[in-house]
Amino acid sequence: MQLDLEGKVAIVTGGSKGIGRATALSLIAEGASVLVCARGQEALDETVRLAGEQAAGKIVAMSADLTQGEVITAVVARCVAEFGRVDILVNNAGSARPGDFLELPDEAWLDDWTLKFFGYMRMARAVLPHMQHQQGGVIVNVIGTGALKPMGNYMIGGAANAALNHFTKALADEGSKKKVRVVGVNPGPILTERLQRFISTFSPQSGSPEEALQKMTPIGRVGQPEEVADLILFLASDRAAFIHGANITIDGGANQGLMG
Repeated sequence: MQLDLEGKVAIVTGGSKGIGRATALSLIAEGASVLVCARGQEALDETVRLAGEQAAGKIVAMSADLTQGEVITAVVARCVAEFGRVDILVNNAGSARPGDFLELPDEAWLDDWTLKFFGYMRMARAVLPHMQHQQGGVIVNVIGTGALKPMGNYMIGGAANAALNHFTKALADEGSKKKVRVVGVNPGPILTERLQRFISTFSPQSGSPEEALQKMTPIGRVGQPEEVADLILFLASDRAAFIHGANITIDGGANQGLMG
């Protein structure tokens, strides 16, 4: 399928690894220009290296702490300075820690919400005027199925994700007035470093890590970052022009509820 992303300009937050890196590399392969940002410069440099020679002049890596509002403003300004515009925002930076409700302090809630929820909100607020001026743009919020499956040991992330599902639909309502399309993606278990770190929390205590991963979905495997990237690119393209205000689940059937 031809996605016609040649010449588009994207910001991918959390672009140093996992879903963010896969999305950035896929955008480059489709002919887009990309600014990737995350906290770790070394991992960002690896994303640039993996993009290869064909990405020369089309990828910029910027170390950025997206808990800081002024840094978010600087990220968007850098993208516009380098590429002249911003057509696509992929909000992907941030994860929340699991843990016992009675043991997680206020600081854990505040820190994780500042990065995940407020980071997404601030990035959207920073790019929206540029997209409105251009008379078009797409915001894709990469959220997570924690919003759909409340768990006592993942309250911080689940609550932030639920808020972001709501925010995505509300932002779509606002974006309609500015010719900006907004969609959300709720990945389930995807084979990233984060999932591997959390495997002991979310999986049965018996058996090998491989067996635990197989049990996470009805189809007997977890997803790959590139599979989520494929969905993100489709949603960011004009082939998905009638998909607006939707939160789409990609989880191998792990969530069997009627919603999501």
